[in-house]
Amino acid sequence: MTPVIVTGHGEFASALEKTMEYVIGPQENVYFINFNNGMGNLELEEKIRKVVLESGSDEIIFLADISGGTPFSTAVLISQDFPKSRVLGGCNMPMLFAALEMREDGAPSEIAVNILEDAKENIILFGNLENSCEIDDSEDGI
Repeated sequence: MTPVIVTGHGEFASALEKTMEYVIGPQENVYFINFNNGMGNLELEEKIRKVVLESGSDEIIFLADISGGTPFSTAVLISQDFPKSRVLGGCNMPMLFAALEMREDGAPSEIAVNILEDAKENIILFGNLENSCEIDDSEDGI
């Protein structure tokens, strides 16, 4: 089972953890690391590296909140030591659920592609259709 590490600014990671547990319950081999105000890059890197070692795997899926942000960049830096790992930015709940669902189905490179495809399918724009239902105002009552 491929470990999943979720990281992000503020309480992003722990909020996803709480939501995940609410929806599907606690999951094994998934880790959540916040990048809180006042925390430096090195402290974040130490926390992530500790979790990577704890996972016991060199094939990890990293999910970060903002592409190019400090948590994302730190995950990219760490992933350089683990070439089979993958880092995805722009994490949201559907991406996390996809990662958890797919993490037993192949190598991180395949899982990452599938996560992106699933994420794209889950981002939609709902649009009300104007005049989709005409109302007859000529009569009173029901």
